[in-house]
Parts: sequence; structure tokens; C-alpha cells
Amino acid sequence: MHFRFRFPSIVLVVMFFAISGPVRSQQPSADARPVEEGYLTGANDARLFYRVVGVSRDTIVAVHGGPGAGMNAFYPEVKPLAQNHTVIFYDQRGGGRSELPADTTKLHARFFVKDLEAVRRHFGLGRMKIVAHSFGAVLVARYMQKSPTRVERTVFLGATGPKRKEAAKLARSQYAEMDSTIRRRLGKIFGLLKSGKAEDPVALCREYGRLIEGLANKKGEPTNWRGSTCDAPPEAVRYYYRYTAWIAPDTFGDWDFTNNLDHVSAPLLVIYGDRDSLALEQQRAWAEAVPHGRLFVVPDAGKGAIADRPDLVFPALHTFLGGDWPEGAR
Repeated sequence: MHFRFRFPSIVLVVMFFAISGPVRSQQPSADARPVEEGYLTGANDARLFYRVVGVSRDTIVAVHGGPGAGMNAFYPEVKPLAQNHTVIFYDQRGGGRSELPADTTKLHARFFVKDLEAVRRHFGLGRMKIVAHSFGAVLVARYMQKSPTRVERTVFLGATGPKRKEAAKLARSQYAEMDSTIRRRLGKIFGLLKSGKAEDPVALCREYGRLIEGLANKKGEPTNWRGSTCDAPPEAVRYYYRYTAWIAPDTFGDWDFTNNLDHVSAPLLVIYGDRDSLALEQQRAWAEAVPHGRLFVVPDAGKGAIADRPDLVFPALHTFLGGDWPEGAR
């Protein structure tokens, strides 16, 4: 597959992955809740790694961002849902412990969408309750376009915007605010990772996270996010930055979900923090894109509201996933 390398793509990667929070090392911790791990077969026989946490009859499918950033990018944040639900996590193709295809044409959007359907079928789910983070919202929206009757309820956490052009504009503005020294170092890190020449891609991934966290600290923004794309096998981190993070988003095309989800009957709850006022307009656009959508704005929180204010977000999630709208959702 030919990929067009261009400046906006660098900015989009910053948006899709980095701005979700600091990239800390946080391996999944053991607790008393049952955990099942294994592999399922996705589109064109791709091998997809999954992890199931909890034993409740009420099941949720967790869709991480990236695309292809790996479930550990948000596993610590979403795992507490397993107290009341069974949560199915899976690594998307091109990341984590799932298949890293030698043929990069298999990183096309249609296969990511078909993989989500393969997850539904593998676990025998009629209609899915889905919690999606960051670029996972774009993937799930594309799935809802094609299979609206197979979704029961959906939550978007820190979602990438519903219009590619607007999302890219926001990301460019955030990139432009960075100190020039930081921009140059980030550019060098991206260059090494994309070229595949990084001797230690995990170390560079973590350095990238520290730079982003430092920028957030300077701006007084919360830095409570614990999930990390860096918590994956080195070959997966290398592959993700060299291929998936650049190729896969382009295959979703010039997406605009603001006028083609009116046939989706499943309720959508969009959750975002009030610290990022520029992004809130895009979150409102998500809520308005479906007939039954609402926005829950979390005070004193950023894109990673679930990590910044779990005291507010988890009660809202439990209420919504249980069938009602949380107080404050508009």
C-alpha cells in the first residue's frame, strides 16, 4: 500500500494517540476478578488477542484507540467496569499482541470494522454494549453505519472528532502551541519510530509520553492517565509506529459522521472533560449525530475524564449501561 507522508499525518498521530494522556508503564494488575485470555479469528484470518475480565451476564466490548494502539492504552482506566460487568478487551490488528500483518493492505479500515464484528460473533453477542476511546469512536461509528441493529448502547470516551477535517484542525492548533524545542524532539522521535530504525522503540515511546506529560503539566492539565501503548511487545510497538498509526487512519478516508448516523437507534453517551473547551464542540457534534445521543461534560477533567474524575464518570457509566441516562447528560 502506498502511504502519503505529509505534515498533517504527524499532527493526527499526536491527536489519535498522545493527547489521550501520559504514556506511563502500567501493566495490568492482578485482582480477584476472573480473567480469560486467548485468540480469536478476525477478518481474513487475522489472529486477534483478547482479554475478558469479570463474570457478570451484562457484557461490554471495549474498543481502544489508535487505531491499533493496543488494549493496554486504556485497560487500567476501563477495567473497573468489570466490578459490575463482563468486559471484553481485544487488541486491534497491527498492535498489542494481535497479528502484525506483513501485508500492510490488511490495515485497511474495512478490516478493523470486520474484526469488531468477528468479536461479536466469537462471544455470541446479539447486540453489543460498546465503550470506545479516542480513535475507537471513529471505528465504532463506521461499524454502526454498516450494522446499526447490532449495537445496543455506546459510550465514547475522549473521542476523536466526527469530522476528519475539524479533528485535524484541532490537532494542528495543539501542535502549534508546543515549544519549538519540544516539536523538534517529537519530530525526531516520530522519524526514528516511523522509519523502523529505533533500536529501542519502547524507550522512545516512553520518552514521547514524558514529553507530552510535561507539556500537560505546564498547562495545568490533569495527568492521571495510566494506560500505555508502550506496554506491548517491542515488535508490536515498532510495527505500530512504523505502519499502523500512519496507514490505518488514512484508510478511513475523509470521514464525516455528522449526517449519516440518523438511522442508528442505539443511545450514545459522549463523555469529555471541561478543561478542553475547543474539543467540546466536536463532542457535541458526536452527541447530535445520532437520534438518541447526549453529552456528559465532566468538570475539572480533560480528554481522559475517566482517569481525571472516576468519582463522576463511573457512576455515569453504570447508570447509562444499565439503561438510563445519567444526571447531567444533555
